[in-house]
Amino acid sequence: MRIIITILILINALPVFAQLPDETSGRVPELDAFHKPIYALWHEAWPAKDVQTLKHLFPQVDSAYTTLAAATLQGILRDKQSRWDEKKEELRIAVDEYRQSINGTDTSRILRAAENVHMLYEQMVRIVRPATQQIDEFHRVLYSLHHYYLPKKNIPMIKKNAEELAKAMNAIDTVTLSKRWEKKKNQYEKYRGSLSDAVKRYVGAVRTAEPITALIKLEGVVHSRYQMIEKMFE
Repeated sequence: MRIIITILILINALPVFAQLPDETSGRVPELDAFHKPIYALWHEAWPAKDVQTLKHLFPQVDSAYTTLAAATLQGILRDKQSRWDEKKEELRIAVDEYRQSINGTDTSRILRAAENVHMLYEQMVRIVRPATQQIDEFHRVLYSLHHYYLPKKNIPMIKKNAEELAKAMNAIDTVTLSKRWEKKKNQYEKYRGSLSDAVKRYVGAVRTAEPITALIKLEGVVHSRYQMIEKMFE
């Protein structure tokens, strides 16, 4: 009887655990959904200069933007809220220009408006999706440290996280950017080296059991230098 009761309690508790948000998920479903009309716009209608199709696609783009505008960033993405809001406003203006352009007959204006919507959509994608998987993984490790372990002065988890951070930084140090980012290579290498140095100092301080105040200060440097890398890809 006790076993049955225990099983029932666990089953009833499952929905509660299933509803907990994933703090390290970098997905925005509304942004993913926006990709469908954007794909048709950019890869099909725009290259063909098919103005009629661009006009036909506008209601889908407008609807997708309305849904996207109501989306909220969760968990790990909350750090990017201000930049997200800035780009969302720029995209709103671009969508309005798209709306106005299709009411006229100026083909060049329609093409420019559609191109601008695509460009700003891509910029929003880059805000929530880093240039490499290694940068994304580093952010996941840093997020837990910055928002949870250090504020709560959780020393055991700070020590464990430091080794994970060192490993994540090593992965960044040993990977090269794709040709897509060739123009930013020099800037990236400068920022990457700066971040790597900051991580080494922070991890070294954790390993030698420096005071929590010193760790917080050093982690602040790591966080700000990570943000420099993150911002250059927007």
